[in-house]
Amino acid sequence: MPEALSNSMADMQEYDVYTMTVGNMYFKIVGLLIAVVYIIMIGVNLISGQVDSGSMAYILSTGTKRNTVTITQMIFFVSSTLLIFVVTSIVSIICYYISPPTSTSVTIWILLLFNLGAFLVTIALGGIIYLSSCIFNRSKRAMALGGGFAVLTMVFTILGMFASDSTPAMMRMEALSAFNNVSLVTLYDLSSIIDGTSAYIWKFSILGGIAIICFTVGIIVFKKKDLPL
Repeated sequence: MPEALSNSMADMQEYDVYTMTVGNMYFKIVGLLIAVVYIIMIGVNLISGQVDSGSMAYILSTGTKRNTVTITQMIFFVSSTLLIFVVTSIVSIICYYISPPTSTSVTIWILLLFNLGAFLVTIALGGIIYLSSCIFNRSKRAMALGGGFAVLTMVFTILGMFASDSTPAMMRMEALSAFNNVSLVTLYDLSSIIDGTSAYIWKFSILGGIAIICFTVGIIVFKKKDLPL
């Protein structure tokens, strides 16, 4: 048997299937995709959707300040997104106790960190979508920039997954490794979480920083720009 094939088969025998299924397939792909669809649909309509429809003109004509509108919308956006992952965390823990996995290094604490990382990725993308919603008066333009960036990020993540270290060597495609360098989800370091290293902490901090900057800039931009009222 060729040495490369023998090594690949040995790698498959030692591979943590639970981590691949729950970590890579759900939290980085399927579950994250569901959350991204939510933030695209909601985030675009928070500001630009109301400006586009004319309802923003009515809201501001009542004397409501622009900062009040943007901050209220931001709080709703962040809290509703957080609720998704709170529910996911609760369900994850319940499933973990109902059917405890075997031959895996994943613990309850790691599951919670998986959820935290997925939330930070989602809210960072949400911040970018929120910023685009504050910049543009037309919802289709906000959708094109913010929503387009989020969708492209997910496409790069799916392609890059096939070249990541978390994928078994037998299935790994090194030619796709470049996509891991251009995807925001790369900062969601599952390997660091599982191995117990601290690398994921500063990566999570970057994701949180992106979200804070985008939300802050969006509020400032909307306050100062001219509106078709």
